[in-house]
Amino acid sequence: MAAATKPDMASLLGQSAFSAAECESALQGRTPLPQQLGNPVVRLCLVSGLRRHFTLARSAEMAELCTYEGQEVLTRARNARLIMSNEVPAREQMMTAATQPYCIWHPDVAREETYRRVAEEFPSMRYQVGRACAVAGYARLYHELDLLPDPSIAEEAREAAQAGGIGKAGSREIYESIMAAPVRYAVMNDYNVTVELDMPRPGALLNADTAVRASLEARSKYHQHFRSWHYFNITEDWGIGLEKVELGPAKLTEIEVELLAAPLPADLPTMNKDLLILAAAYEGNVDRYARLRRPGCSVPYELHCLVPGVHRSTAMAMWLARNPDMMKVVADHWDSSMVVALRRAIHARHVMNNSISRLLPDATPFVPHDELPYWIWYPTLPSPYIMCELARARPAMRSQCARACIAGSHQWAYTKIMDMPDEEEGDTDGASKSERIPLASDPFLQKEAESSGNREFYVSDLKRRRAELGLPPRPSRRIQDQEWKLAIPWRVGDTSSAELLGFLQDSGSSVVHVGQDWGMWECLGAELGRVRLHLSSQPEAIARARKEEGGVLAVEDLSLG
Repeated sequence: MAAATKPDMASLLGQSAFSAAECESALQGRTPLPQQLGNPVVRLCLVSGLRRHFTLARSAEMAELCTYEGQEVLTRARNARLIMSNEVPAREQMMTAATQPYCIWHPDVAREETYRRVAEEFPSMRYQVGRACAVAGYARLYHELDLLPDPSIAEEAREAAQAGGIGKAGSREIYESIMAAPVRYAVMNDYNVTVELDMPRPGALLNADTAVRASLEARSKYHQHFRSWHYFNITEDWGIGLEKVELGPAKLTEIEVELLAAPLPADLPTMNKDLLILAAAYEGNVDRYARLRRPGCSVPYELHCLVPGVHRSTAMAMWLARNPDMMKVVADHWDSSMVVALRRAIHARHVMNNSISRLLPDATPFVPHDELPYWIWYPTLPSPYIMCELARARPAMRSQCARACIAGSHQWAYTKIMDMPDEEEGDTDGASKSERIPLASDPFLQKEAESSGNREFYVSDLKRRRAELGLPPRPSRRIQDQEWKLAIPWRVGDTSSAELLGFLQDSGSSVVHVGQDWGMWECLGAELGRVRLHLSSQPEAIARARKEEGGVLAVEDLSLG
């Protein structure tokens, strides 16, 4: 029987079925190459395998594959492996920027002489070589390169020096030389994996925007619908691996905790800034948030913190309104449809400032029904006159306008809104009349009435109105997915915590309890109470909390003596 014909490379590139066996084979650096070279997950596994296995990188099949158009990412992975194995690729293999790898220091570092040859033969890769010097502590070669002082190289050198190892003295020397420079330049960008050689931005700061080598050890196990949540992809494999490797969120040191309650220094002394981002978002501190946020991506629970932050801060609301692409990035990390939650928050902040022009029917652009805000009286009570005007102009908002008047003890304005006709000409915001819940039967309005200091009037008034309209005596139970509207914001909008954390973690776990995807902010559960309690507590109390099971101490167990 004749031997089976080996498929040509072009046909392999056209095959896109997922194969777990081929993923494992590629990750282990085995040949022949995967048959499903058109599958994105298989390709990621091949990139990862190439970066780790010299034999695969040097194979004849790989050499052939790299000659095909559109295979530059695989070519870069192969060239990175060759360099890290102390083999400088031939000029024709790495002639253009598209074939030159960004990261040439993970998972291995090459010898100093190898990096020197790379810089000599490929001058456009001098900054990649300089970064590798920071990792390995090759101070002599770094100085030979005569590079502009770059923050990413400084942060890499600082982390390498702190980690210890044979090259820590050289890494420390590189870090100190960059920090001593009067001006630093943003040359390397780990978010978009670029090296700006022509017009690097001067005045760059150390801002924890570097994928330092230690962070690259994290792995996510391959699967058919693989999706990475990493901020960085400097190795171009999105951290895919045979098994999951979790580094875990860092526990903030005392110096790092102090950054939560102090002006930010020009250069951040840490790589741990996720909690700083979340705290700035929650408090609506636009200066800190704009400085700290990760461009082009979002940290977990950033949306949860930003929605209440926008309600609190006019500056944050206006800044985000001018940056719609940024709002989309934040929402996409959680649920792309929730970008409207940010738009609603922005509109709410303007209403609380007594500005409703953006919501009027003749406004340009017109604000559709699904962007109309609900919490328009917390944390700032608007004018009752404004509530009456808004209720008249946008009948779909009468419930929250009347509720705001109850919360603000404006009985006359509440009565005026409740007396408005059920429908007005031009009311195209909401559902048909038959589908709408009559205002007197609104369960959320009823909840506010029952919580009011003038409970007797409001509850009896709603009951009277239901009777006059022939409605059931009790309010509607049609709550559906709007349980969050039952909250009384002045009670739960910005809560304190009864739990003292022994450590603050650099993650959303410090602001969101396990399973706490709920709350008044459209079921986006987040609170800063535990962070604030930790900041306010004495060192002795924090030390006690660290000794408790789980590192948490209940406030009732704190000694006040």
